[in-house]
Amino acid sequence: MLKQEMQIAKIVGNMVMTHAHSSVSGNALFLCQPIDENGAECGGIIVAISPFGGGVGSRVLISTDGSAAREYVGDKHSPIRNSAICVLDD
Repeated sequence: MLKQEMQIAKIVGNMVMTHAHSSVSGNALFLCQPIDENGAECGGIIVAISPFGGGVGSRVLISTDGSAAREYVGDKHSPIRNSAICVLDD
């Protein structure tokens, strides 16, 4: 069983794909750099879907609970796992 967690991250880029699973097509995917409580980078970059928008430089809260991401795209078999569940104010 995979550990589910939430992580604060900073959006550092957009993901562009030439081919995507049908459940991901048309949705914004972002490259997110996890950060700690002081804003320092911690861990590797992850890809997350974002139903709430945001853009490069935005701080977001990432959930690794794949069920929330799959519910958002409306496909219980979607391969997407990470989702930005909110954009954080400064």
